[in-house]
Amino acid sequence: MQAHHKLQAICPREYAEEFSRPVHKIGMITCGLAVLANLLPPAWLYLQYGVLPPSAAIAKGMGLALTYAVPFFIIEPIIYYPILGDAGTYMSFLTGNISNMRLPCAAVAQTVAGVKEGTREGELIATVGIALSIWLSIFAVLVGALATGWFVQFFSPWLQDAFKSYLLPATWGAVFGLFALRGLRYAPAALVLALSAILLKWPPSIAIPITVFGTIIFGRVIYNCSAGNARDTDRQGNASNLDKNGRE
Repeated sequence: MQAHHKLQAICPREYAEEFSRPVHKIGMITCGLAVLANLLPPAWLYLQYGVLPPSAAIAKGMGLALTYAVPFFIIEPIIYYPILGDAGTYMSFLTGNISNMRLPCAAVAQTVAGVKEGTREGELIATVGIALSIWLSIFAVLVGALATGWFVQFFSPWLQDAFKSYLLPATWGAVFGLFALRGLRYAPAALVLALSAILLKWPPSIAIPITVFGTIIFGRVIYNCSAGNARDTDRQGNASNLDKNGRE
């Protein structure tokens, strides 16, 4: 509780100058270097061996990739940013595994610390949680790369199929449950929209925007209705108190 009050007392200007500004500077540099690093292998293949795919093949591959990826380019920063914050966004998009590791770690860290997402203290806690998850994932990937292949060969076929079929849905279910507990009244709208997209077999380019922005719209409507009902209840309570005082 003491740490919570210390975070609440942070000066916004000092926070922006000492934390946010360096974060953006370092984040843009590291992400820019990552983009250049991704271009190094094809550049080396061309300069060393003269291997270059035809322009038609490059255009076709980019077209297929963008058809699937463009919705994620727009939607993921919007839906993840309130939880991740500035530093968490840079780290998460640089290291990957956002939905199944970075986001849950940030959300759990904020819940344990008793802070809210979208606040300065929430961003600091999320940054710590994501940073720890990155170091742990580096260790886990190293161990997994060395040992998982050896362990998996002893698994029964049904167990291997279970991992392939249910691991990602189980992760998404855990994340959905975590956020649903923060606002149960918003959960049905998100669940209905997601199930509708699955049952109607919408392509990702349609399903993702409708599910994400539809949930935001429904959530806003539900919030406004709840806030309006609360104001009406307060007014009725105040009016009844005035009547009682007047009668007395």
